[in-house]
Amino acid sequence: MANEKARLFVAFSLDVDPDSNIAVRGRIDSLSPPPEEGRARIDLAHRGLIETLRLLKRLNIPASLFFEARTAQMLAEREPDLNALTSLHEIGCHSHRHEDFLGTATGIPINRAQAKDIIRESLQILDGIFSRKITGFRAPYLRTNHDLLSLLGEMGFTYDSSVISDCIRPFYMKRASLWELALASLRADSGRRVISYLHPVFEGKRDVKEYVWAVGSTAHRIKGGLFIIAFHPWELFATPSGRLLSAEDSRKRVDIVANVLQGLKAAPELKFIRLDQYTALCQDILHDEQGRSRYPQIHEIRV
Repeated sequence: MANEKARLFVAFSLDVDPDSNIAVRGRIDSLSPPPEEGRARIDLAHRGLIETLRLLKRLNIPASLFFEARTAQMLAEREPDLNALTSLHEIGCHSHRHEDFLGTATGIPINRAQAKDIIRESLQILDGIFSRKITGFRAPYLRTNHDLLSLLGEMGFTYDSSVISDCIRPFYMKRASLWELALASLRADSGRRVISYLHPVFEGKRDVKEYVWAVGSTAHRIKGGLFIIAFHPWELFATPSGRLLSAEDSRKRVDIVANVLQGLKAAPELKFIRLDQYTALCQDILHDEQGRSRYPQIHEIRV
């Protein structure tokens, strides 16, 4: 266990939802562009998921896959072996139809009772497809608040991963009875910020070496912390506005993911882990020999 605590852990995660989906004013569900067509497409999400799963298998890296339930249903219709294809990975919940729980963009705030119904239905759908215990949640658009977090704890979730922070140690939220595994926003040696989501690297605003170096250098400062990598499978083939990428640009993005993962895997001080496994490890080493907590325990967090 001492060796485990000396590492920086790295978790690879995907937000599996419809192609380039956007929140629409006056609707609870998100849509693929153009929104006036009123459709949620998964063609690119499907291609991106299969491409990424192949890469993870080749590199022998476990992942945490946050499925929007609607997308999981549509994918299961195309891929009868979806459960088998994802068998080595954790399944997390990413809501039912990518709801904006706070109503920030839709203008339709979702109250606690409605949120509970949405999440319960999502879990029922995901359980029917994957038959695996789901302990983690990531909110659509990373929009959450204390009421939603406490609801997750009440519903039996072990952790949430919807908050961006420059502290990559886990927080235990006592009021919600829930771990927060924060997405990262770190300042690299270059002075520029490196975040968990890969879109700045995809867009050429950061390069692979800078990203890998920023994560690796953190291992020397934050022992036992967690850096989460994240992106959407459709990002391998389209922009957030829905513009299709050329075959060459898509191949470059696939190569970026491969190079990031290979670079991090080659670092001896880093260890890949699923988020559910990391949470179990946190529980395991929650207190030191004197009974003091190893991790911050807080009543509330800024969201």
